[in-house]
Amino acid sequence: MSVSRHSDVPVYRQIVSQLTLMIEMGLLTDGERLPGSRLLASNLGINRNTVAHAYGELRELGLVEPRGRNGMVVVGGKGARTSSEARNRAREILAAAARECLQLGLSAPEIRDLIGGLAAWEAEKVLAVSFVECNRERAEYFAAELAARLAVPVKPLVLGEFDADAERPDLVLTTFFHLAEVRGRLRGPSTEVVAIVAAPHIRTLVQIAEVPKDRTVGVLYSTNDQAVSIRDSLAQAGVTNVVVLSGTGDAELRGVEAVIVPSELPELARALAAKRVRVIEYGNVLDAASVRMAAEVMRELQLARSLRE
Repeated sequence: MSVSRHSDVPVYRQIVSQLTLMIEMGLLTDGERLPGSRLLASNLGINRNTVAHAYGELRELGLVEPRGRNGMVVVGGKGARTSSEARNRAREILAAAARECLQLGLSAPEIRDLIGGLAAWEAEKVLAVSFVECNRERAEYFAAELAARLAVPVKPLVLGEFDADAERPDLVLTTFFHLAEVRGRLRGPSTEVVAIVAAPHIRTLVQIAEVPKDRTVGVLYSTNDQAVSIRDSLAQAGVTNVVVLSGTGDAELRGVEAVIVPSELPELARALAAKRVRVIEYGNVLDAASVRMAAEVMRELQLARSLRE
């Protein structure tokens, strides 16, 4: 390991990045002990508190944990390696760029400082975007979908599980069902809150329509509010034989022809299938016009930031 005091990247962040890379590449494996903060600080010629700060960041990332006299031990190596496809691709890109820079005559420290400075510069230009939903599965699912469509990182937030004062997004996306609540919690002078449409997949609607009108369709979700929202949306479309379920017990399922469950919760589908109950997965698709609108808002926010700078 090495650090540079002349880099735009804080020293503690340099330590975090290098140790994270070592863990992801398998150079440090689960159970291995990291040097004590005093020892590493002495070797790098930096303040011990800087190392302690870096170790604290790694702990929050789930990559290390304290083990009494053994000090800080690697624990998240396996998970880091299985979830680092984007970072692996980034390393390939940076490795190719680094080789070209070496051929141009730049030294390794010069390249490291240049990459760090460019990364910090570009990060300042990227908008912070979040997507808010009432349960984690939907928040993570739609955040990933939006990230792919908008080509920016999108942070999933779950209502009731985040500190509004700690969040500083430039743009918050949510569904119309939660728009008023999200605006009340997150809208501010530097934060725009926009609602998008997450419509049921046509396949879902066809399966619901196939159930005879005189038979009951149940809705079972991780939250009652979400189930009620789906029932009401279907009622507005003329489907009135839908009831909200609170569980998968025999009493709950008596007289129910089929049960609508979220596609992002396959365990519900398995539990119902084991009871020989027909399952209709409520697959959602992002409305294309909503995504285009979100992209346009992003462009306006980016333009406004550029003018301020």
